[in-house]
Amino acid sequence: MSRFAIAGTALVLWTAAAEAQPHHSWDKMTTTNGYGAATYDLATRRLDSFVEHLYKYPTSDVAATQTRDFLYDSYFGVRVGTAATWLTEVPVDEADYVVGTGVMRVVQRWRGLRLEQHFFAPWDHPGPALCMTIRVVNEGSSASGAVSLFSIHNVHAGSGRPEPGADGERIVWDGVDGSYVETGPGGAAFAYRPFGTPSRHACSPNNPWSAVNAGADLVDTDDSGTRDDAVAGFQVDLGPLPAGAAVEWGVGIGFDAGGSAAAARNRLRDWLAGRDAGAVLADELAGWEAWHAAPPAGLSADETAVWRQSAAVLRMAQVREPAPAGGQILASLPPGQWNITWLRDMCYALVGLVHAGHREEARAGFVFLLEGQTGEYESYVGRPHRLSVTRYFGNGVEESDWNENGPNIEFDGFGLFLWALGEYVAAGGDGFWEGYWPAIRDEIAEVLVALRDPATGLISADSSIWEVHWNGRQKRYAYTSLAAARGLCEASRLARRRGESALADAWEAAALGIRDAVIEHLVAPDFSLAQSYEELLSGAGYRDAAVVEALDWGLVRPDGPVGQATLDGFLLHLTPPSGRGFFRNDDGGWYDSQEWVVIDLRSAIAFRRAGRAGVAADLLDWITGQAVRNQHLIAELHDAASSDYQGAVPMVGFGAGAYVVALAERAAAAPAAPCCGD
Repeated sequence: MSRFAIAGTALVLWTAAAEAQPHHSWDKMTTTNGYGAATYDLATRRLDSFVEHLYKYPTSDVAATQTRDFLYDSYFGVRVGTAATWLTEVPVDEADYVVGTGVMRVVQRWRGLRLEQHFFAPWDHPGPALCMTIRVVNEGSSASGAVSLFSIHNVHAGSGRPEPGADGERIVWDGVDGSYVETGPGGAAFAYRPFGTPSRHACSPNNPWSAVNAGADLVDTDDSGTRDDAVAGFQVDLGPLPAGAAVEWGVGIGFDAGGSAAAARNRLRDWLAGRDAGAVLADELAGWEAWHAAPPAGLSADETAVWRQSAAVLRMAQVREPAPAGGQILASLPPGQWNITWLRDMCYALVGLVHAGHREEARAGFVFLLEGQTGEYESYVGRPHRLSVTRYFGNGVEESDWNENGPNIEFDGFGLFLWALGEYVAAGGDGFWEGYWPAIRDEIAEVLVALRDPATGLISADSSIWEVHWNGRQKRYAYTSLAAARGLCEASRLARRRGESALADAWEAAALGIRDAVIEHLVAPDFSLAQSYEELLSGAGYRDAAVVEALDWGLVRPDGPVGQATLDGFLLHLTPPSGRGFFRNDDGGWYDSQEWVVIDLRSAIAFRRAGRAGVAADLLDWITGQAVRNQHLIAELHDAASSDYQGAVPMVGFGAGAYVVALAERAAAAPAAPCCGD
């Protein structure tokens, strides 16, 4: 940020040298098809993860059901003449997504050949699966030596979880089908099918890895026998390639959680339907292109790319399994540690999907939340409630994240859900929600009404957005009250649509009352909004960037004294040493004191509405520049000093969703109306 206007008068100048510049710091890419996910590591130049579910914890029985990561590694190799190498030993020239898709693209060069690889979880495959294709181009001016391509697949199908061992595996060749199947004591089955008849197929004990390292052909092997650490691979001989010639090849990997080798093999064969590698890739890319809606007007080329990839991340983060799991949206994709469905993050993701033009996916998300199983924490909420107090297991059951300070009990999610649903309806979404109206009315909106604190009019003390847990740590947080006020505003509009005027009036009055309580009880001496009632009373430690939602949600005028003072407080008290973006608060812990990307993106909206377009542009340009240099992905955090990517990557609601919304808000013809029209 080159300069900041403080309270409309003083200027704090920042030299370009004092600020971190956009740079590469993240070496992972993730692909999913809504069923399973795989990860490519740019540093080690290989696929190094394949998980059976997107979510980390299918049920509360974590020891017995935690999602497994089966893949040790998988990659291609090449031989020209008598010289051979695995591509893990070759520098990467280019690595990124085919922008706007889940297709990971990696380019390497070796001995005059350009080796363009694509790795992706095929979207129209009906379960976890992975495709890896390679296009070899002779970039020389004369014919190459004889070219052979290789693949290696090291799945751990043994016992244990979340990372199974390699014990007791067996790989068997099916000559009729032209594929390998692998099984083991973990109870899952895998199929490896080359796109076209391979020249050779090998598995342990004739390990393909050793053969390529020796420059030799693979040794055809039909059965590994039961052994530890069994490995499979393929070879295809292409012969000399004329100058400029190109050839494509690839392998598909299928999976069956129930251990049926036939099911894994047949699903993969039926999905492939005789297509070659080029057709498989072209169909995948065409499917992604057909899915996208048009981005907002006025985006730069880089913004368009990050917007499209953010939309793709939102799509990839939504589970496509049957109910009760289907529809949920993770907080991050693996390998990010937050591949769990948080209610809060999911609401931001739902708003992102709405603004990206994907109401069908948003609708599925709302249905998941409305059909979820809750009730264990009713004593904390005080009445039956439809939504989780924190997050969900993969099976749609409410979960609260416990530690030594007790559970997280978060009341902000009820307001966030209503905000997101209001955005869906305002964007032209259908009336599916009317079938859930009794639950929306009694177990969401009325929950918020009942949670008002009689002493202050704020929402009662909770763990709120930063999840401080319980046992005396809960407070009357501004963020929770702001979410409740905006949510009840939206609920009042829904009630009015239904002709329930008395209910609409009551909820509107409740929303405005909560908003007024925030102004009465949470404005600091410098006129900025404070984090919580308790911290403001203590006189210190009350800075919190989450209060930016007062401005974004139309509850406080961005250009008024409270709005301007709140933004000034961000700049004066929450700017990290990097000079970029904002801490989440002034609590002082490591996590608190990193740059929070979701705060940057939400603040960009507020600064623009406050008339500080330069600050808003700097924030968006910064996040865009970082994403462009990190595979178009958005991180949870940037390091406070270096601005390296930290935390979970990619973030979904707090990353991709917030980015889409920030660009959509900037492109809006008029600023959002004040909450409830007041």
